[in-house]
Amino acid sequence: MRLQEKSYWIQLLVLGLFMLGGLLISSALGELVILLIYGTPMMLEASDPVTAIRISQTFVTIGTFLIPSLLFAYCQNRQWFDYNAANRRPPQSMINMVLILSMTLLPVVGMLSSFNQNIMPQEGTIAEFMRNLEEAANDILKLVTSQRSSWDLISNIMVFAVLAGICEEFLFQGALQPLMMKWTKNPHVGILLTAFIFSVLHFQFYGFIPRFMLGVYLGYLFYWSRSLWLPILAHILHNALSILIDFTLQGRGIDTDNMQFTDVHGSIPVTIACTLASAMAIVYIWRTYKDETIDH
Repeated sequence: MRLQEKSYWIQLLVLGLFMLGGLLISSALGELVILLIYGTPMMLEASDPVTAIRISQTFVTIGTFLIPSLLFAYCQNRQWFDYNAANRRPPQSMINMVLILSMTLLPVVGMLSSFNQNIMPQEGTIAEFMRNLEEAANDILKLVTSQRSSWDLISNIMVFAVLAGICEEFLFQGALQPLMMKWTKNPHVGILLTAFIFSVLHFQFYGFIPRFMLGVYLGYLFYWSRSLWLPILAHILHNALSILIDFTLQGRGIDTDNMQFTDVHGSIPVTIACTLASAMAIVYIWRTYKDETIDH
């Protein structure tokens, strides 16, 4: 019996078990490779911790997101790339708009990040717990982005933009979102639920709001284009441009860790202009979707 004939709870449980098994196996494999190369399974204790982090991240990303989502898709209807819409190409007009949005959305994300940080609780057990999670993630990120060579820039883009964009989209938009949409019988609720899970599973609550909004954006790209490759493209471009901007600013001696969005001269008018441009591009993608729906 195919998985699509089972209840939604069973399907969600299977996906969760695939992810858990993938996480455990890929983490162990990553530690084994690091052990064989550096003589220790602990990536931060390796003689080259940055490369060890990239190795570990590569194994975990593929094992936790990509492989479970492909297995889940195959269990649905015995096809690897049908359930997740990875066998369909998005319209060229939508691709063009995503290329524009990859630039215009960055200031908007920056504004949402500042807002998110300002409204977070500053005291108490919960605040301390969330701050510890954030600091642990930031420590790893600082270590990886501290390297200044072109090779390090390319490596970071490949691991944290290209690989992460492909693998995460296969899971969240390609596997989870169709399940949420069918379960709720409402595409909009399904997209919101998927975006919420997408943001929560990153365990970085000081960036919860912008990551949630990014998840909503990616979810609608998948829904409107009927192709997994459009949100994959958008995700890769967003991460790659963020890495490139951070690399450039740090190269000019700017402390990006303590820089507030409003510290940038002209940030408010630029954000307003980018918000309007982003809105027009998104409306264009929506109109393209509506026109194609009518034609079919």
